[in-house]
Amino acid sequence: MKNASGFGSLCVHDLEDPRTTRPLQLPIYATTVFEFESVQQGIDIFQGKEKGHLYSRFGNPTVEMVAEKIGKMEGFGLESLPTSYLLSSGMAAISTLMLGVLKSGDKILTQGNLYGGTTELFIRVLQPLGFEIVYADFQNLDALEDLIKKDPAIRMLYFETPSNPTLACVDMEAIGSLCKKYGRFSAADNTFCTPYLQQPFRYGIDFVLH
Repeated sequence: MKNASGFGSLCVHDLEDPRTTRPLQLPIYATTVFEFESVQQGIDIFQGKEKGHLYSRFGNPTVEMVAEKIGKMEGFGLESLPTSYLLSSGMAAISTLMLGVLKSGDKILTQGNLYGGTTELFIRVLQPLGFEIVYADFQNLDALEDLIKKDPAIRMLYFETPSNPTLACVDMEAIGSLCKKYGRFSAADNTFCTPYLQQPFRYGIDFVLH
């Protein structure tokens, strides 16, 4: 058994926790894994019997607090808050959404004036995986409804309002109503306005991204 006070132990173990007063902001958790009080506690957390953190890729206090704060801001005025997830980038968020709720062969109806990175993701990543991208003028609601009505393969309406960089705006409430009427998903990129200026959930939109 190695000396518990040896140099190797000093390298891998924390010293006594030096915190004396609570920080004003939640610290950034840089740890990968978490310590359990016992083997049984680890088992219980892994099995979902006890709440706790396992591995930072699944979540940690920093990530969860930021996600909760964004969810509360986006869900302002709603009786039940939406579930919030935090990813490492906007492209990761869009990819996760599309791969999570759609399948190969489904069509994404979107606007031509999207953020360039989103367009690249749709064309270079999602399209080769079997997702078809359909473009339409989201300000022409009659034509939009006609497309949805005629093509059941359209499963997702994805838009930005204001769009990046043209700042074109669309009627979120009308789009939300169309999607509910025909049983399609709707997703809004709310990066430009942020929840300070608009909360798409209030207008019937299913998913909001930043």
